[in-house]
Amino acid sequence: MTTSGEATTSGVASSGESTATEPAVEQAVVGVGSRVMGDDGVGFHAVERLQDRSLPGGVTATHAGTTAFLALEAMSGADRAVVVDALALDDDPGTIREFRLHDAPEEAPEVTMHDFSFTDALAVGDAAYDLPEEVLLVGVVPERLEPSLELSETVAAALPDLVSRIETRLDTA
Repeated sequence: MTTSGEATTSGVASSGESTATEPAVEQAVVGVGSRVMGDDGVGFHAVERLQDRSLPGGVTATHAGTTAFLALEAMSGADRAVVVDALALDDDPGTIREFRLHDAPEEAPEVTMHDFSFTDALAVGDAAYDLPEEVLLVGVVPERLEPSLELSETVAAALPDLVSRIETRLDTA
């Protein structure tokens, strides 16, 4: 993740073909969090791993850093979005969890960006962005949040499963 407020787009959009009767579903994977704060950078690392793989057609993978509105911009125009972040939950470090942010009854953890709460940004973002109807939050419970470019061993060990889960969610669109 960048902390300068710049979003970087991977340019990864596989060339899946769509038919005239069934247009391709546009999907956005958006990694959020601070790349320089250890496990908070798990979204950055997941996007990096996804960029090295063959993604389904119509999928973009973006780093949004810690700016909620850059994350909204990255998913604007997509039919579905998967937001990837470290999750402040009482579960054991390395636990992977997911939440549907468009379903009000589900108690998703607060994703607090430096500028604005992500859920608050989603609530008001419809006025400025063409937001997806389906937003999925997928993340890992961090072990340590301190200055570091490296993930903890626990979160690094969970990263392959996290990426696999994201790919599974993209395949089920």
